[in-house]
Amino acid sequence: MKFAILSMFLIACVLAAHLSEVGGVKMNEKICTKPKGNDGESHTEGCLKQTCKNGVWRPSLEETVCCYDREAFLPNTSILTTTSQDGCTTTSIDCRLDGDKARMVFRVENSCPKPATENQVEALKQLLKQHITDHKTCCCKPDTTTTMTVTPSTATTSTIPTTTTTPATEGIIIAGGS
Repeated sequence: MKFAILSMFLIACVLAAHLSEVGGVKMNEKICTKPKGNDGESHTEGCLKQTCKNGVWRPSLEETVCCYDREAFLPNTSILTTTSQDGCTTTSIDCRLDGDKARMVFRVENSCPKPATENQVEALKQLLKQHITDHKTCCCKPDTTTTMTVTPSTATTSTIPTTTTTPATEGIIIAGGS
């Protein structure tokens, strides 16, 4: 008799559990509305991900996109690029994938030429000396003094004229700067 009562109780519990689930949704689970969704479901709009929990849509940031100025950007895209007035420096914010999460990466590129090194200036001086020696004439004005001052990364030439009338001479001019 006790066995029959225990068996009936067990069958009643199994039947109650089976009947409490209708269409794959348990009766005690709450369903989200506007839009309709089951517990655990989610949907994404731009930067926000909405997840249904206990009948309420819970917002969170979507981790698979980068959000900048309330706009979503997909991985491997450029968000913002700015170039300096002189055109030498470009800064940008890019969206990159880091594992399974999107991350914003700040990047700076400098495209300006670098100043000459001391070795490059020395090599240029040697080329000038060789050119003057090869042509056996001075490309300088008569009665003028030419000096060259070398400091690391720069080279300056100053000429101090002592006469104002000179014949045309052949030579090379080296100029630089921006």
